[in-house]
Amino acid sequence: MNFEEKHCPHCGALLVENASFCPYCESVLIEKRPAEMPKPKRRRRITAALLLAAILVVTLTAVGFADHGKVIDAQGAELIYEADGQTFHLALSFESQGGAPFFGQPLFTVEVREDQVRGQVSSSRVFVDNGGGVAKKNEFLALVDHYEVMTTPCDGITLLQIDETCIPTNSNAAIEAIPSYHTEQLKEGEGNVIWTIYLKNGDTLRLRHTVKITRVPVVMLTENDYPMATIDDLNELLDTLAHEADRKSVYILQLPAVTYEGGLTMKNFCCDLVGSEGGTTFTGTVTIATRGIHPSNITNVRFMGDGTGIGLSASEGAFLHRCTFENWEIGAYGGLGSWVNATGCTFRGNGVGLWLDNRGGATCSGSYYGDSVYEDNGTAVRIAAMPGTETLDFNNCVFRGNGVNVENAAGYAVDLLQIVTADN
Repeated sequence: MNFEEKHCPHCGALLVENASFCPYCESVLIEKRPAEMPKPKRRRRITAALLLAAILVVTLTAVGFADHGKVIDAQGAELIYEADGQTFHLALSFESQGGAPFFGQPLFTVEVREDQVRGQVSSSRVFVDNGGGVAKKNEFLALVDHYEVMTTPCDGITLLQIDETCIPTNSNAAIEAIPSYHTEQLKEGEGNVIWTIYLKNGDTLRLRHTVKITRVPVVMLTENDYPMATIDDLNELLDTLAHEADRKSVYILQLPAVTYEGGLTMKNFCCDLVGSEGGTTFTGTVTIATRGIHPSNITNVRFMGDGTGIGLSASEGAFLHRCTFENWEIGAYGGLGSWVNATGCTFRGNGVGLWLDNRGGATCSGSYYGDSVYEDNGTAVRIAAMPGTETLDFNNCVFRGNGVNVENAAGYAVDLLQIVTADN
């Protein structure tokens, strides 16, 4: 039998293959292995505790993600959300909507005059229905925990911010926000209004739409540019502009301190009238029929009547600032599709001071009617018909000696909480 040679690692003697002992140097050749010591009980407890902690971390993380809920980003002005067996259709709009179904408005264009760098944009509104003809405002609001509205800067808009947000009580919109703009160097551009709505169940809904600012050129005309001494001069100038003016521009007529015997008609182009401090007066009706281009601004002008007729008649939008209407059957009248707004004005001795009779569906151009004086009129303010759901704010107005302060046959929302009356 052949054996494989094996040498003693200690003395080098030749040994048999499986030898475990060297007879020459008496060395033991079996490899010694250290005995495995038993683990202390404390180490076992630490290991078990770490394992339990890891399980708890995984469990809590899973619960946390479950509580966080899902995020639905519409990347636009409309989305569909389902919860508790209900379907909610959310639509963002800058304009009032009569009723469900509601429609999203992804883009809203605001025309900003070159002489204005600040202003408010029409409210950004969240409308909710069931995806059809049923409004779901209250059902949706019951799910809302809180909400945020932010804006993003864009080229040309140095500041587009949110002035306030609210849950309106007099509107079919669920939530509203009022953005404002501030432009510099007559730039144009766009900015996004982004809504993030956090629900009580942890879900998050996000919608957005865009405000586009476009600039409107402004042309100033004075008596140094055209004759303006008489009513005939003015009518001739307005007739020329009606045929030759750029309809995209606003023309401002800086009027001298004279009394114009007769009436005036503005048509086919946007025209502002600015009176002089010495007293620019009209004794006849001033008519605004500018075909809905831009609202006209009438500033610091006196309208003096003889007890008959209308001082100012507008079938298009008009803003009246620091004007006086005295001794007319109707001081200022807004009819057809016009929205006439008056601030800081005086209405005295008229049959009706301010008559709002918009039956043409024009949207709100300005809801603040404050700081005016209504004195000794048969009816100070008559609201016969108005579109939209805004609240007309008459705060800081003085009502004195009128037969009726506010006649509101239209049932329009009116704020009279901070007016001054003869009884105060």
